This record gives sequence, C-alpha cells and structure tokens, in this order.
Amino acid sequence: MSTFVLVHGAWHGAWCWERVAALLRETGHRVFAPDLPGHGADATPAWRVTLGRYARRVREAARESGGRAIAVGHSMGGVVITQAAAQEPSLFAGLVYLCAFVPEPGESLMTLARQDRDAKLRDAMVNGITHSTVMPGRAADIFYGACSADAASAAVARLGPQPSLPAFQRVAKPRGPQPPRAYIECTDDRAIGVALQRQMRERAGITRVATLATDHSPFFSTPEALAKELGELAAFFEG
Repeated sequence: MSTFVLVHGAWHGAWCWERVAALLRETGHRVFAPDLPGHGADATPAWRVTLGRYARRVREAARESGGRAIAVGHSMGGVVITQAAAQEPSLFAGLVYLCAFVPEPGESLMTLARQDRDAKLRDAMVNGITHSTVMPGRAADIFYGACSADAASAAVARLGPQPSLPAFQRVAKPRGPQPPRAYIECTDDRAIGVALQRQMRERAGITRVATLATDHSPFFSTPEALAKELGELAAFFEG
C-alpha cells in the first residue's frame, strides 16, 4: 500500500480531506493531511506565512511518513507540492494535481490565476493587507456547486483567511530529477476553469489524467470517486 500526503488549498485546512482520508485508510493506505501554516488549527500569523513555510510543512509530513510519499495538492496546493518536490524530490514517489495550479520554475500562483478567463473566484475575494477572504454568499457556488446545501454550508462555515504572500512567491528551480506527475481535472470547476487546468497540465507534459465531472471540491462532492482515482494513481506510481 502507498502513503499519501494530502495538501489542501487556499482558505481551507486539513479538515477538507476527512472523508477521503478515511476512505484511503479503509483500503490500506497511510494518510497524512497537515494543516499548512496559518490554516486550520495552525495559528501562524498571516504575515509570517510564506510559500517556503508551506513547502517545509509538506516535506516534514513526507519525512514523517517514513518513506516516499504521494503528494496530492488541491488548487493552491499544486503550487505547494511543486515547491516541496523542487527542493527535495527524493521524498516523493509522485505528485497528483487535483484541479490544481501547475507552475513552472519562476512562476507564482498569481502568474497562473491571472490567465484564467473562466473562474468566478476573483470577483468574490475580499483582499486585505496580509490576507484575503471569500464572500460567504459566493463561496458555496464557487467551491461546492455540486454538493448538498447542508454540506456546502458546513464547509463555508469552516473557511478561514488566506495569507496573501504565498500567492506572489515564485516556485524554485528543481534541485534534481522530479517525481512522476498526474492530474485530476474537474470539469464543473468554477474556481479554476477546466480550460486552464488542461492548459497547465499539457504544458507540463502530464499525460496521466483522470476526469471527474464535478465541482472544485471533489473531496466533498464525490469522495468515493476521488479515493478510487487516487488508489489507481498509487498503483501507477508504484508500477
């Protein structure tokens, strides 16, 4: 069985992986789902949060796993796992981008987000000096459009502030050969348009692709299907 490190995206925390983590463990996999600095139960002040701190947390989780892990990055988490693997590729057996940003060296999240003509997220953000939030009245539609009303409301209530600096910091040049990569696209995504998802993974040369006909949050809307795809990707990386 494989070891997964599940990396959440902006405004979220490790809580978003609860159902998928349970499903993966039921099939024998080991799962680590850390709160990134400044998210969830981690109380790091927003002004101290950097992309480097995010990547360090992921590398620490991979080391804690005791072996080479499969890092799954959702949304912003794609930038984080890219940075972590660029700095210490030997920690990772593979990288999975779940409707996530796929930056090239020298690019930032904002470099890519500004290219997205389909996303509805930009107009729903409230930007402060050190962090941003998403308008509660817009978040359910943008993040959880395929979820039940109760599930969407519960998730919106748990969203937290997103530290601003990591979105503008550039991904480092890799220090060695990079792990194999795969992409899971979500065709009804309103946070990262599927056209940009496909553009990024094609540019990166990612040929192992799975498609889920759901929203930006398959860990809520289709957790069983997502866990199944991750299990199949684990076999792909091991093979």
